[in-house]
Amino acid sequence: MVAIYQLELSQIFNNGVRQMVCLVEGPECGETWTEEDRPEEPESYGNGDGDGSGGTTTVSNSSENESTAMDMAGDRGWDGREWTCLNNLWSNVSDFESSSDGGGQGIPGYDPEVHGDHPPPDDFEESANSQISWGLDYIDAEHGTPCVAWAQWEDSRSY
Repeated sequence: MVAIYQLELSQIFNNGVRQMVCLVEGPECGETWTEEDRPEEPESYGNGDGDGSGGTTTVSNSSENESTAMDMAGDRGWDGREWTCLNNLWSNVSDFESSSDGGGQGIPGYDPEVHGDHPPPDDFEESANSQISWGLDYIDAEHGTPCVAWAQWEDSRSY
């Protein structure tokens, strides 16, 4: 055991662990954030896509939207396998985000060229519940079930 400890490899490992701890603890190794120094949590975050556009999105409520979608899909009898398909589909399309990315692209997952025969309600951009309800109605009308829509998405990246 002593021989292993004396190896240079163990010292490199220990230094690496110390550096990771320093990154987590605060701005300087051995120091931690104080309430005075801690940055305030922003109301919005950059979209992080690296395009330099500076677009922002509001703090995510995707888990709340996912829960609402699960309840609304369950009301239609879309649970079990159908919920799994819907969850896969909407996780890929929008990750249950209901707001725009700030780049003028509109609501994630809605494409007027694809969904134009099913116009959204007036409060579509402001209401996650409206988006979810509209999305479920669209899937029902166009595909019958989420699993049929998911199968099309897997083939074409459109549904």
